[in-house]
Amino acid sequence: MSVRSAVNGFFFEPVPLGRVAAMRFLAGLYVWIEWWAYMPFIFRHRFVPEELYQPLFIGRVLPLPAPNYWIVTGTLVVMLAAATPMMFGYRPRLFGWILFAAYFEWMIIANSYGKVDHASFGFMTLLLVLCMMPAGARWGDREHLSERVGWGFKLVQIGVVCTYFLSAWAKFRYGGFDWANSGVFTWAIIRRGTVFSNWMLDFPWLLHLAQWGMIAFELLTPIVLLVYRWKRLQYALIAFLYCFHVAVFAALGISFLPHLVAMACFLPLERLDPRATVRRLRARAAARRAAPTEREPEPQFESGP
Repeated sequence: MSVRSAVNGFFFEPVPLGRVAAMRFLAGLYVWIEWWAYMPFIFRHRFVPEELYQPLFIGRVLPLPAPNYWIVTGTLVVMLAAATPMMFGYRPRLFGWILFAAYFEWMIIANSYGKVDHASFGFMTLLLVLCMMPAGARWGDREHLSERVGWGFKLVQIGVVCTYFLSAWAKFRYGGFDWANSGVFTWAIIRRGTVFSNWMLDFPWLLHLAQWGMIAFELLTPIVLLVYRWKRLQYALIAFLYCFHVAVFAALGISFLPHLVAMACFLPLERLDPRATVRRLRARAAARRAAPTEREPEPQFESGP
């Protein structure tokens, strides 16, 4: 196999169109969840004085106005209004671009007050990619394969992996090896610990070991991309990543929900078809109603002489 064919096989691996419909639904559903359950503080920025606004670099370049009550509220309304038709496959490209633009502004509002989160990087990439996916994608379509879809989802997958890998790079950039030998996990547990993690405070050596393990884990995440030919192994690694985030949430209450939504593009979601599932359930219910009920045999009495 030549290098060119290997590169093309990696970046343009054909993916069924059914996965596009599933990812559109998940993306729109997450947008509805985010503003009131996952990150409700973003909407509260409509009451924050404009003097506290410290725009990101992209916010200074464009430039974008400082958020106020009407800008924050209007951005949310547009975002939710565009997410609804897109997630159900109605004009998904048109409403996908509107959603991406609104969510882009939403993230600038969220990250321009002194704290920048990296959990939404892969999700932002997903929204951008979905704008350019085939409009006719339908749930459960496993027959029609597209290299174009494979290219788009590969970019999302790279963004997901970069979220881990560049996190380790940032640790070395700002903290060096002192990060791994520091008390950052101890501080995190003291601040946000739960019943699942407070016991670890009695074992500081275990926390230091976990910090080194975290760096090693993040540096090794590109393996998920390299094993794309061995799907079962790749799915097992993705399952491990999901379990890792469940453990982090149980220990510290920290959730990477948008990142987990974007990571779903690794999975064979084209096997899901809600309409077919509903039809099967209805058919089974109708078959049960139509089936004749078995009557118990009537007792037979012997007649006397």
